[in-house]
Amino acid sequence: MKKWVLSRRDSADLISKIESYLGLSLGLPKSSQASCSEPEEGVVFIALDGYEFVQAGAGYLPFLGSQATLALFPTATVDEGAIRFLINGADVMRPGIRAMDDWGPAGKMVVVKEEKRGRAIAVGSSMVGGAAASAMAKGGCVRNLHHIGDRYWNVHKSL
Repeated sequence: MKKWVLSRRDSADLISKIESYLGLSLGLPKSSQASCSEPEEGVVFIALDGYEFVQAGAGYLPFLGSQATLALFPTATVDEGAIRFLINGADVMRPGIRAMDDWGPAGKMVVVKEEKRGRAIAVGSSMVGGAAASAMAKGGCVRNLHHIGDRYWNVHKSL
């Protein structure tokens, strides 16, 4: 396993890339330093002052184990019947959504929570805008990119 800490300048560049990719502002000071871990080839975890991200190819995903990171994103709450499908990698379909924040245009990152306890079970990219998703009766709303029990979740246990 590889671990390294980026210089302040490289950390600032990485923070801008993450903010640009995810379309949000982390509000971190310029003195923030990123520490990276690569437990497996092609899987890089990035820790930034309490936030944790996974580098997935050319993009970045919020890690499900980091509550501070997940709080930055809008949510969609699903019923109990959808949970087993989501943890097997299925996309979030409109009939399973019980409540949702307005996440704006398509392509935004959305945290999927289960209805009973409110725990995050998946992170995905919206396939339709928030207003369109609210008006829909059926169809796909969120593309599942990271879920409990997936490769990133299991590899993170080795850290």
